[in-house]
Amino acid sequence: MNSKHISIICFCFIVNLIGAQNPTFKWNEVNTPIQNELNFDINHHFDGKRVFFVKSKYNEEIFNKDVFVDIYDTRDEFEKDETDFSVGVEQPAMGKNMQTVSYLFPLKNKDYVYFLTEYNNKTKEYELSSQRINFDTGTKYETNFISKMSAKNMFNIGDYFVAQSENKEFYGVVSRPLGDKKLNENVTLMILDANYKIIKSLDYTFNFTTKQSFKIDVHVTNDGNLAIIREIDLPKMKPFKSLFFWNSSTSNVNEHNLKQELDYPIGQFKWKEGNGESYFIGTVSDGKSKVIVDLGGALPEGNPVVTLLFMSFDKNGQLVVNEKIKTERQNNLNFQDIKLENGKLWVLFNELYKGTKRLPSSDPAKPLNYNYEYSYISTGFTVANIDPKNGKLNWMTRIKNEEPKSLNDNGDFLKYLPFFKDNKLYLIYNDSRDINPNTKYFVKDSRFAVMSTINQDGTIINTKDIQNSGVGRTYNFCYELDLSFALAVDDNTFIVRSKCGNSSRFGYLSF
Repeated sequence: MNSKHISIICFCFIVNLIGAQNPTFKWNEVNTPIQNELNFDINHHFDGKRVFFVKSKYNEEIFNKDVFVDIYDTRDEFEKDETDFSVGVEQPAMGKNMQTVSYLFPLKNKDYVYFLTEYNNKTKEYELSSQRINFDTGTKYETNFISKMSAKNMFNIGDYFVAQSENKEFYGVVSRPLGDKKLNENVTLMILDANYKIIKSLDYTFNFTTKQSFKIDVHVTNDGNLAIIREIDLPKMKPFKSLFFWNSSTSNVNEHNLKQELDYPIGQFKWKEGNGESYFIGTVSDGKSKVIVDLGGALPEGNPVVTLLFMSFDKNGQLVVNEKIKTERQNNLNFQDIKLENGKLWVLFNELYKGTKRLPSSDPAKPLNYNYEYSYISTGFTVANIDPKNGKLNWMTRIKNEEPKSLNDNGDFLKYLPFFKDNKLYLIYNDSRDINPNTKYFVKDSRFAVMSTINQDGTIINTKDIQNSGVGRTYNFCYELDLSFALAVDDNTFIVRSKCGNSSRFGYLSF
């Protein structure tokens, strides 16, 4: 092989390497209006032709969840198909529908499953059922009855807690009737299969606590086991959490006390399935449990994390690893995602703060109908890398990125897009800068699209602007990158969105 051929091969290799490291954006020229996204839980789906936004939020006026679907067609410049396409529970002309969407989970293809609760006034029972919904056509299939429990009246009905496994093959249910606060708490644990049929059931009694735990966190594993996190409140002690793990092939429920030294609280926690095991990661704080946001613009402080608690369970529910990972004190780490990549757990955090301010009612005749203003501040992102075999922390890397306050936008501009490529973790995010650097009195912030690269050793090997991103940067162009939305088309392409007020543009992010 002569030198000319070697040069051509080297040139092609360099071009491919540069292309992999330099993403490009191609934006649609047509603007699309944005409708009711503030404080909605939104799931995104792509069927190869159309993009679906499935939005849900509790509506206090109907005592039920609103569920809307926005559909955008990639073949027609992302034109929106319909306005406020609703797949929620239909409401009668008079009164309210007592059947309530309590939980909803995505399925494969274009279906969701709703878990519906309803008080039966005739039998004085609280009932749980499931219903499959197609979010493309709005088709609702036959309702499937699951369980019921006795209730005193429509205001004293008890609780159902439901979770879906990561592989969507199992559902875990905790049925808790309303009981006497001075007695032990009797519940029924259930495992449902993919057809929402009860395949395992167990009556279980929690020991006495001074206060009943209104919130029970449920996790069901890919093997059909059930884990429960609940708070324990005992006399003359600070409340603490306990983890209960039920191997559904037996009648054994093992309790794991999560009480920490010096009564430090566990603030947040998250589960991850992988390698036939279930991984639990929690944050331990030594400070206030509530984050305080200074609406005047100062950076907030709160929820300082000093320890990560790591636990792993095998498919039989046995505790394999129980490790406390000491970390440098850091304010308000919020779980974003956990990914299992190259045999390691990559724990992704954000430092997004949300503040709420109550405003007077816009209608003097209805003074209690308050309006609210929501503000958001971000101070950066953190990535932790943990060995799942022993729970040891390999490294913890922080990207400091202080962003100015935004209002009523869900904090969408303050989030980031993570993805793996070439055994590296890439983070794309916005970095706000003053584009009037030569003036002292007229500050104009604009968001620049930035990408950071983290290798498997936790080193930030590169942080650079994404040239020709087509968003931010200029004075008169207000569209900026919205990283709450990114859908993978293939290994090298994402569908993305930029926003300007109540208007959006869709496009493609390619590598």
